[in-house]
Amino acid sequence: MRLGIIIEPPYADGFDYAKRLGLEFVEYDCNAPEFGGLPTSELMAQVPACQEASARTGIPVSAVGRWASTILKSDGEIDPEEWKNVTGVIDFGEKLGAKNYLASVVWVPELTYYQNITAAIRVLREIVAYAGSRGMTVSVVNCMMGGHYIRTPEQWSLILPEVPGLRIKYDPSHSFVHGEKGRYLEEALTWGRYFGYVHIKGVVQLGRSDEPVYVALEGLYKKFPGLLDALEQMPMFSNSPPFTYYPSSYDNPPAGIDMIDWKSFFAALYQCGYDGDLSIEPHSATWEGELGEKGLMYTIRFIRDLMLQ
Repeated sequence: MRLGIIIEPPYADGFDYAKRLGLEFVEYDCNAPEFGGLPTSELMAQVPACQEASARTGIPVSAVGRWASTILKSDGEIDPEEWKNVTGVIDFGEKLGAKNYLASVVWVPELTYYQNITAAIRVLREIVAYAGSRGMTVSVVNCMMGGHYIRTPEQWSLILPEVPGLRIKYDPSHSFVHGEKGRYLEEALTWGRYFGYVHIKGVVQLGRSDEPVYVALEGLYKKFPGLLDALEQMPMFSNSPPFTYYPSSYDNPPAGIDMIDWKSFFAALYQCGYDGDLSIEPHSATWEGELGEKGLMYTIRFIRDLMLQ
């Protein structure tokens, strides 16, 4: 196993940052601008500086990803503009030597569940083929960001057998938040053999998460911007788009200072033979600045202690 960190949006200084932390790789998430990323048309301009920084520091790029991908149109066909974005991110990753592409497929409300699943199978086959031609493995994320829904055993059991080569990008905090709090151990033991990539992010939560409500309301705003005035009155949002989410029931503290049983999770990874990359995802409005740096260093020490070298 190797330990690295997510850098978003892509910038060359990220290699120096990872080097200073003593990490072994970076992950570049290349989301749409409304989700904190750069336009894909600007990605290739970053390649020379990133290549130089990678060579100078000895830090490789392990993965590139695109969350909240609206890859399907309302009729279930591939959206040509988003396909260009997806292949652009993959091409960007190829230039930097990345071996993993982290994929998402947003739910299409105009389609039935069956139609969504069959359309997702078709487009994921295309993504796996395109990434494979660039020497990259595709793992579908288990995060609901932007309306992605292929994130539970229900969908995995339908889609993975139909898309040869497709893997799972797994983050136990998502399973913890979106479902029963112990489900991540069951999922790791049952589906760990399909894990192609793993995120490291802590979680604390009281009661049920209100993130699904936030995701739904954010999608509603994007479809009906005239609702902005009403949404701004909700305490869970900041006062301007893109919304900053302040969940009332949970936070994402550094892994190791949270509620996930990381020792048991790693035992499940070893039982399933996982030997891939582990990517730290700092993701909290609380743990920022000096506190965030201290928490990050704690997570690095904590996770290193679980990695059998």
